[in-house]
Amino acid sequence: MPDKVPIAPQTSTFDFTNTRDGGALPPLPGVDFPAGYTRHEQVGRGGMGVVFRAHDRELDRDVAVKLLRDDIATDSPLAVHFLEEARITAQLQHPNIPPVHAVGRLPNGRPFLVMKLIKKPGGTFADLLDNSTGTAEERDRFVTIFEGVVQAVAYAHEHNVVHRDLTPRNVMVGKFGEVQVMDWGLAKVLTAEAPGAVVPSAAAPDSYTVIH
Repeated sequence: MPDKVPIAPQTSTFDFTNTRDGGALPPLPGVDFPAGYTRHEQVGRGGMGVVFRAHDRELDRDVAVKLLRDDIATDSPLAVHFLEEARITAQLQHPNIPPVHAVGRLPNGRPFLVMKLIKKPGGTFADLLDNSTGTAEERDRFVTIFEGVVQAVAYAHEHNVVHRDLTPRNVMVGKFGEVQVMDWGLAKVLTAEAPGAVVPSAAAPDSYTVIH
């Protein structure tokens, strides 16, 4: 399997107010939207995708809908990576990794994924660190957040997935303290055949060999 094309880090911040189905925006020119979801405001934009708050009309809940950016061709390698991100994230079923509710393509071929969103007053771990006043209470909270990140990453590694873009900006902390490791667009699944995979050496059972 060839290495992934480098992609700019994602900068999505799911920080918004739940207004249910009120305040829906009119359709954007040339932009379709997944059936069954009402589009609201844009809440993030990254190297591959643009993220909207949306309302799931069937289940009566707010979700985040991520679409491939309209300046990226739907048959490009980046479109493939977009779908890979969705499938990798969907397979990592852990409390600290955002669940994927749906994935597919719009009639125009544009891929999308529907996932959990973090509501106000949530923000990124980086925001919390930047605004820290250094109290003991904050330090205890940061340790708890970091433990959540470690648990998510350990789970991913157990399933041979490496995030490759783990920063405080890609960790969301929700209103009730929930920790979510976001933006798996650069993630790589390691196998015995994949470049960079680490597999046990047959000659030395206790050692490891990196396959290039």
